[in-house]
Amino acid sequence: MIGRLKDTIAAISTPIGEGAISVIRVSGESARKLVASRFKGKCDIVYARSHTAHFGQFVDAKGNHVDDVICTVFIAPMSYTGEDIVEVSCHGGVHVTRRVLECLLETGIRPAEPGEFTQRAFLNGKIDLSQAEAIADIIKAQSDKAHKTSLNQLEGTLSKEIKQIQDQLVKAAGLIELELDFVEEDIELVDKKKFQEMIETEISMIEKLLDTFKYGKVWREGVRAALVGIPNAGKSRLLNALLQEERAIVTSIPGTTRDFIEERIVISGVLFRIIDTAGLRQTEDSIEQEGVKRTWKIAKNSDVIVLIHDSTSLITNDELDLIRYIQKNFPEIYLIIANNKIDLKERKSINNDEIKGIQIVGTSALSHEGIEPLKIGLERYILEKTRSDNKESVTITNERHYNALLRAKEGLTSSLESLKSGESEEFIALDLRRAIEAIGEIIGVITTEDILNDIFSKFCIGK
Repeated sequence: MIGRLKDTIAAISTPIGEGAISVIRVSGESARKLVASRFKGKCDIVYARSHTAHFGQFVDAKGNHVDDVICTVFIAPMSYTGEDIVEVSCHGGVHVTRRVLECLLETGIRPAEPGEFTQRAFLNGKIDLSQAEAIADIIKAQSDKAHKTSLNQLEGTLSKEIKQIQDQLVKAAGLIELELDFVEEDIELVDKKKFQEMIETEISMIEKLLDTFKYGKVWREGVRAALVGIPNAGKSRLLNALLQEERAIVTSIPGTTRDFIEERIVISGVLFRIIDTAGLRQTEDSIEQEGVKRTWKIAKNSDVIVLIHDSTSLITNDELDLIRYIQKNFPEIYLIIANNKIDLKERKSINNDEIKGIQIVGTSALSHEGIEPLKIGLERYILEKTRSDNKESVTITNERHYNALLRAKEGLTSSLESLKSGESEEFIALDLRRAIEAIGEIIGVITTEDILNDIFSKFCIGK
């Protein structure tokens, strides 16, 4: 993709379908000239001022009228990509939008690849790599928290923090490498005590950023909450109650749910991915057995497990087995017991030492009693997860950033160990460089073409 930067590109930047308008974005050094060859208005847009809009007719190669359009001109470098851009706004029909694009492509403009506009913005210095990724995250955001953290990153808060760390490390590496030039003269340019303090400070800053990932990932991807329990405990009906719609099939026949159903709701600005699973029980039915296997797999990979217990029965061995297994092997998973069917007279109290300390919420999936308290219980998971958040403005939400920071920390830790053990400056400098390169990958100071192509290929076409 990088090798084709001189091309002028175009793509439909609005969703395909019927609507009021569609926008076709054109970017490149020939954008104004090539669009002008198909635009007939009072103003020749080749000579138009930047950030101006012009009404006229869009025509094909033979001069036939295709549509009435508005061309908005952005002149380099004051544009999204840093190149000349013309945005052609036409009527929003599928046919007319594609026809306008086809006419533009006939002039020698080529179709843009996924994410190519944003990639050009990055390569032309309009944004750094973390900001480019934030743009994609804003588009994909499904909750208020996801939107705010992505917007924060787009504004450059993460970039500033990373740049500060990088500047300190580059300065330190420069001094160490300079000292290497005078090793034979036995000249010491670096105060080793201050140098150690500086490395420790940078490690501490990286650790603080790494610590934000535990909730940053939640903001970005949502909370996986599995509804688990024995057959006929009311899991599917409870899912419907949470969603306030009839999403899952509900019957009185045990084992109705053979596979999982995943739906999404937003609670207090956070996306929750609610998963209704097959009932836990011993069965000879091969299809149901597969459903039970999937239930265990989903439970182990969830952030929250809501164990749906039928309040008309005593807690079962299957339920206790799940609780014991999760508490022993996955203590980080947040457990809630929904003591369901409290609207029935036959309900029994839960008295078992093995569930002490687990939050219990009385619910009725039928009457919707206890649904709001259950949502509050799910909110508690967020409060537990983010209790160290305080006023921290920089949040790591991207796994690529997290892994780069881990490698940077490893490099700095090795450098610090070499320093403390009195090893040669060459080892210290080598590990420092490793940390600097890892940090640089986050904002794109040091990035391979493969990494860039992988990141931008995930964007939608036209962005």
